[in-house]
Amino acid sequence: MWLGAQNGWLYVHSAVSNWKKCLHSIKLKDSVLSLVHVKGRVLVALADGTLAIFHRGEDGQWDLSNYHLMDLGHTHHSIRCMAVVYDRVWCGYKNKIHVIQPKTMQIEKSFDAHPRRESQVRQLAWIGDGVWVSIRLDSTLRLYHAHSHQHLQDVDIEPYVSKMLGTGKLGFSFVRITALLIAGNRLWVGTGNGVVISIPLTETVVLHRGQLLGLRANKTSPTSGEGSRSGGVIHVYGDDSSDKSASSFIPYCSMAQAQLCFHGHRDAVKFFVSVPGNVLATLNGSVLDSPSENPSTAATETEGQKLKNVLVLSGGEGYIDFRIGDGEDDETEENAGDATQVKPVLSKAERSHIIVWQVSYIPE
Repeated sequence: MWLGAQNGWLYVHSAVSNWKKCLHSIKLKDSVLSLVHVKGRVLVALADGTLAIFHRGEDGQWDLSNYHLMDLGHTHHSIRCMAVVYDRVWCGYKNKIHVIQPKTMQIEKSFDAHPRRESQVRQLAWIGDGVWVSIRLDSTLRLYHAHSHQHLQDVDIEPYVSKMLGTGKLGFSFVRITALLIAGNRLWVGTGNGVVISIPLTETVVLHRGQLLGLRANKTSPTSGEGSRSGGVIHVYGDDSSDKSASSFIPYCSMAQAQLCFHGHRDAVKFFVSVPGNVLATLNGSVLDSPSENPSTAATETEGQKLKNVLVLSGGEGYIDFRIGDGEDDETEENAGDATQVKPVLSKAERSHIIVWQVSYIPE
């Protein structure tokens, strides 16, 4: 377990036993903002725009005293995020994404994730042949191809959030993306308003009132008349020589099936984490044990396919049920009549909370 601190210290603990004991530590020259592991290398992103790359010594142990430093730019800006994409590492640096080859420790490719130079890449989420990217103070998600780095799709979540909650619940604050995760075949989006949105990832596209809701990347016959009728599937054809392996799934988002959770945080969603788990198995009927309300249908659909359960956790300050508000006004009115009453430092609704969802899905 690698831990990076704001004061520049990097700590390595055992994830097996005696967790409290620090095995290795080293002081780096600036705050640690992100950590990733890929093929025997650990990349550490620092606030001064440099990457520290660690590897194991000849004895198989991590050698923290011998590491390589990569400088991503002359005007030093923070490396806000990193993501492992196959055997490469994508780094968000200003408005650009740098694709790093960890073995050679070289920048293989750089491209603009946003046209404005003052913008900052904040979150990256990878699955299949696509990487979803968020920009600081922006409500639009951008999808890029993992190999060609082609810009494939934009999804603006602001109209969806405003429609679902109304502008009154959001106040004057605009919607910005503060957390991003792919888990359970869904893209999980956390906003600065504390809202959590879960968007299914799909390869199918349906035309509804002229709107493109997703794309289908698999090959079919061009003579198929399926896409010609209203609401039909539109097919995108690749080159005959292109690789059609199982990993060629492109994770387009279908906002038509997006779900907004009415359970959220009072402040920004700070992070998402996903772990395997099935906490609902002991409940009667286990509402998430099958993807269908009809057991016979579920049995047919999942025959020969392994259903998986994953727990998705969001972390943030406070808790709010967006259907009823946070009750802050009621608390103020109750306490207004008693001037001598001392209000606690943090009320229950203001304390840090972790919200847990269970998702059942069939892996791609």
